[in-house]
Amino acid sequence: MMTLVAAMVQIVGEKGVFADAKSIGVFSKDAYYYSPVLKSLLGDKQADLVVAPQTVEELQQVVRYAAQHAIPVTLRGAGTGNYGQCVPLHGGLVVSTHRMNRILEFDGKTGVIRVEAGTRLGQIERYARERGWELRCYPSTWATAAVGGFVGGGFGGVGSIRHGVLWDGFLKSITVLEMTAEAKLHKLEGHDIFGFIHAYGTSGIMVELEVNLAPAVSWEEAVLSFPNYEHALRFSYQLALDTGEPKRLISLHEWPIPSFFKPLVDSGGVEEGRAVVLLEFAEGRTPAVAEKALPYGGKLTYTAPAAVYHKGKFCLTDFTWNHTTLWAMKADPGWTYLQSAFNPEPDAALAQIAELHEFHGDKVAFHHEYIARGGQIQLAALDLIYYQTKDEIYAAIAKREAMGIQVADPHTYFLDADPRWGGAPVLAARAKYDPKSLLNPGKLSNQAVERARAG
Repeated sequence: MMTLVAAMVQIVGEKGVFADAKSIGVFSKDAYYYSPVLKSLLGDKQADLVVAPQTVEELQQVVRYAAQHAIPVTLRGAGTGNYGQCVPLHGGLVVSTHRMNRILEFDGKTGVIRVEAGTRLGQIERYARERGWELRCYPSTWATAAVGGFVGGGFGGVGSIRHGVLWDGFLKSITVLEMTAEAKLHKLEGHDIFGFIHAYGTSGIMVELEVNLAPAVSWEEAVLSFPNYEHALRFSYQLALDTGEPKRLISLHEWPIPSFFKPLVDSGGVEEGRAVVLLEFAEGRTPAVAEKALPYGGKLTYTAPAAVYHKGKFCLTDFTWNHTTLWAMKADPGWTYLQSAFNPEPDAALAQIAELHEFHGDKVAFHHEYIARGGQIQLAALDLIYYQTKDEIYAAIAKREAMGIQVADPHTYFLDADPRWGGAPVLAARAKYDPKSLLNPGKLSNQAVERARAG
């Protein structure tokens, strides 16, 4: 152990090595505690040592040492993932990228920004908006999440209703470091990038990313309250289809979920017993959108002008995507969640919801976001379920799958159990850039090849 510590100190200096038990414990975890199943599986997993390089050259030296000594390496961004993506299953080194956080280059004509992998999305978004650009999509953890971690473990988020998800042009290129004694760098573009999106850092080490930004829009926020979830869903679907109405967020929440959002409750944005839709749309459109909601029983309960976007005590995205689950768990730790793809058509979606209400009783509460992929509207669900045992959770998953609802299981750390993983491109990249399988070992199941073929 002392030999490893001494070697890493020689490479990155004392400030970049974390050998104390507390630091190792912190850097060996992410937000897997959202899942009671993962809490039991991952609670005792930790690295032998944590190292935080500050430059690509330092990272290359760390990789060379690890490759020469067959030491497992797990990359870590900000640790905001929910599936144990950066939890080391077999000890070794956790390599944190938090010191590799520079914005390297920006092209104001094309909106392409080149950044180091540890750069926080909030830093990128603020930098970009000051220059007339913005991120195409980002998770609800945008203020703290690292761009490398988002690409390596995420899917989509705020902005996905407008620009799609990570596979839909988020990146122009990535520079990756191979996990070998040579530690060569490779710049990848086009389809080659797909081997690294949502790959849990198993296929290579991203050190720099060129991110495609979008022209900035002045966004304002609004909450619309509806008498029930059906009315909220029907209105939201029509808004999602309305290409003439620029929007960055359409997030639906069945009662009692809105009651969990304490800052929004305190602001008067939540009414007892009513469903809510949280919205971000172009400046000046609040009156028109609120009028469109009237036939569905919609009522405007909260607004925030574009002038305070991302500047107030909270923004509506703080209650969306998987932050919804966090607020529910704060209110009652008995809640956990699933990730499902519902039929986007309201009649079909409501039939699915009704069947699941019958199955779960009062142990389910629905939360959806509308997104766009390939020009098609999709309905992504992070439905809350009030279960804590593995049998209950997997009975809920089995029910959905029997109904034809695709589930991205958030209660396993196996990458290939998620239907959104890259499949063959990830395995091909892993074979090329990590031939000894030292990167994040254990995150691909024995059935990974078969699942890639089936996908």
